[in-house]
Amino acid sequence: KLLEVLSDKSGKNPYRVYLSQTIDKKKNPLAYIDKLKAARKMFPKHSRFILLNKDIKTIFDAANAIYNEGFTSIVMVVGSDRITEFQSLLTKYNGKTGQRYGFYKFKSIEVVSAGQRDPDSEGVAGMSSSKMKEAASTNDFAGFTKGLPKNFTNKDSKDLFNAVRSGM
Repeated sequence: KLLEVLSDKSGKNPYRVYLSQTIDKKKNPLAYIDKLKAARKMFPKHSRFILLNKDIKTIFDAANAIYNEGFTSIVMVVGSDRITEFQSLLTKYNGKTGQRYGFYKFKSIEVVSAGQRDPDSEGVAGMSSSKMKEAASTNDFAGFTKGLPKNFTNKDSKDLFNAVRSGM
């Protein structure tokens, strides 16, 4: 859902997808490279825009990289619960220098929602990372696969399932 909104919003302009590099047993059981490989396989239409860049760890790193590429405006697509947070952060430090957040100076900054997720919906529409991790932790492969795209093979699904379980 997020990738489709991002693609639509960008129109003919290039877009970037930066994945979290955080790893921990509770919320982020996959290594960065495993997240990247899985995301590219799950979403082949967007795979060339899902970037491998170990230097981009924060929203500020992403803003700096995009600004340094020569872009003058930025549109960030996030879950509806994160709009205010990211709009505030990006705007607050726009045009300011500092070690913590580098430097970027965009003419416009827009943070938009990827849309509401209905946690009661069936399949991917109601899926969340919490539900996926719960299914993995209880060894519920069938439940886990309900959150995966239809194009993801059974082997890829098992590999991801086992990687999540191993990371937990």
